[in-house]
Amino acid sequence: MNWTAITLAGVLALMAGGVQAESVRTESYSWKTIPFQGGGFVDGFLYHPKTPNILYARTDVGGAYRYDYGNRRWVPLMDGFGRDDWDCFGVMTFAVDPNAPQRLYATCGLYLSDRAPDGGVIRSEDQGATWQKTTLKGIKLGGNAMGRGAGERLQVDPSNGDVLWLGTPQNGLLKSTDRGRSFSRMAAFVPKAVTTVLIDGKTIYAGSGETGDGLYHSVDGGETFRKIEGSPKMIPHQMALDADGTLYVTFADALGPWGVSDGAVWKLKGDVWTDISPAKPTKALTFGYSGLDLDRQHPGTIVVATTNRYSGGGDDIYLSRDGGATWKPFKDQAEHKADGHPWLLNYMKGDDEDSTARKEMGHWMDALKINPFNSDELLYGTGYGVWMTRNLSALETGGSVVFDFENENFEETVILGLESPPKGPKVLMAAGDVSGSAWHDLSQTPSRGLFSPTHETNQDVAFAALAPNIIVRSADNENISGYISYDGADSWQPLPAEPPPLQTKDWNNNRAGKIAISAKGKTMIWVPENHPAYHSSDGGKTWTLSKGWPAPQRGQEAVADKVNDATFYMFDRAAGQVLVSRDRGQSFGLLAGGLPAGNGQLRAAPGFEEELWLASGAALYRIRNGQPVAIAGVDQAWQVTFGKAAKGHKYPAVFLWGKLGGEEGLWRSDDEGTHWTRINTDATRFGQMRAIAGDPREHGVLYIAPDGRGIMVGRPQ
Repeated sequence: MNWTAITLAGVLALMAGGVQAESVRTESYSWKTIPFQGGGFVDGFLYHPKTPNILYARTDVGGAYRYDYGNRRWVPLMDGFGRDDWDCFGVMTFAVDPNAPQRLYATCGLYLSDRAPDGGVIRSEDQGATWQKTTLKGIKLGGNAMGRGAGERLQVDPSNGDVLWLGTPQNGLLKSTDRGRSFSRMAAFVPKAVTTVLIDGKTIYAGSGETGDGLYHSVDGGETFRKIEGSPKMIPHQMALDADGTLYVTFADALGPWGVSDGAVWKLKGDVWTDISPAKPTKALTFGYSGLDLDRQHPGTIVVATTNRYSGGGDDIYLSRDGGATWKPFKDQAEHKADGHPWLLNYMKGDDEDSTARKEMGHWMDALKINPFNSDELLYGTGYGVWMTRNLSALETGGSVVFDFENENFEETVILGLESPPKGPKVLMAAGDVSGSAWHDLSQTPSRGLFSPTHETNQDVAFAALAPNIIVRSADNENISGYISYDGADSWQPLPAEPPPLQTKDWNNNRAGKIAISAKGKTMIWVPENHPAYHSSDGGKTWTLSKGWPAPQRGQEAVADKVNDATFYMFDRAAGQVLVSRDRGQSFGLLAGGLPAGNGQLRAAPGFEEELWLASGAALYRIRNGQPVAIAGVDQAWQVTFGKAAKGHKYPAVFLWGKLGGEEGLWRSDDEGTHWTRINTDATRFGQMRAIAGDPREHGVLYIAPDGRGIMVGRPQ
């Protein structure tokens, strides 16, 4: 075991916080992604225009990546950001300096609401290995907002690397003259919403995100702006300037990635606009355009992608070699190689309402690029991952354009539920958009594919502690909201009935919520989102309202005791109380009070009856015999879980995501919270955790689900 001494500052902080310095150590861990590959919206690509083999990708919730050409895998770039900078995993736009290949810029900010953190611009001098951040006070940037597939709206002036331009969704156009350390708003640009920016010498083009406003430009370096006469009265999504001065622009009637019903492709040469759309939307077949790029080695060559074409065969990519005069579609010649990704085959052939959009080229194809140094290499993003071809020229020779699912180490799945059973699969996940899955081999993508029947979003997955082959899961946005497996997730059957709120099929207001299952699998408690709990002890044939359940709150769940088959718990966040049911969910009553109100995660310790731990945010509590005791020295506790006990110990290892002595990290205690070991570093903070789960079979192993980064496994080195 490799122990590393903490710093002097850390020692002083820990002593001030009431923890003995010798009680906290660090242990070297390796952190690796568990292969799933893909799973989320890839909304932008960026090649360096002057240096070969530099390619970046951005995602709406999973941060940015750099492509490793030598190993054909992606390198995540945001894993060093911690909980306070969790929104840096929402990258609305990014930029490179054309004259400095090591320099990279990106934006932080997931959402646009007043409750969201202020946005920021991060800058790197080593291709994203390390970052510095500038917070934009009072400005929100929507990496996961409408319009995130547009852009790029962050640009470095090719003639002066100190100057950056940033288009924002709500605060107009910003300019920096110090390499992104500070920004000021350009009053000359009137629209509040900006979708795309392009710099050509003194000329600056900027697309307005306000419907019908069109494209603006400045010919004096940004001192003044005016709307370009004749600009189509739609929203510019992407644009590119060819060697002969022709500007190509894709338009849509909405920001996307959904809600688009009209669009076009136009080019601007001098003062003349020309509609060069390869296909035109109709009332019966609605769609728009977003993805666009030029072949830098062959002027006049352009590729564009439709967006939101949910019928008529779905979205497609079109290639033109003559500036848009004629076009050739991809779909009929495209061959997508999904071998080795059983989950993807399930997903593309799924049975949910959006599956038709995925059966051919894919959906949400806003990201589209040709390698400026290799005209045969084209890649595009979808709502579930990256497709790349290396034989684009086959499109014109009548051959197959072969697309590889290029997602090695590209993990953007949003995990909503994470468990590690003592038998059967090593890891179970419930995921947003892509159902859920089970891993028996952590070195490869799940061999059994997605949980089947395949559904879009699974809210949670849970196993019976003493009969782990019995597993339940819940599913949103589908005709059936609950499933049960009796063979360790190999096969599933619908639960015979659902609680009354879910029988309306109004999934938007009555989402599936979470299902808990008792220790021996005899009883289930189902808590639909924003509704009280219902219990069933007849295999889901009938559901009865649980008495004593508090007023519904978002995210409520029941927690099954790991030993007693009749006992369940819940944390009433509004009252700061833990409630217990000892009659299979028929009624709940007070077990422990006086706890902090607000968000809290309650977990039952395996192997011990009525043994609970509560990560309350402000503290970590252990609750035995109804008596909560705060664990000394824990400053903050956001999530807690359990793993296999250390050699010579009976009590399971306790894992914590929280703060000790002011130090944020992932921690492990092998002696019931008396001593703690930090098991990650500042380079492996991973933003914020959606879920954590200890391995009950191998001591020290922890599975984590950082927001938008799939699942990772940490092991002692």
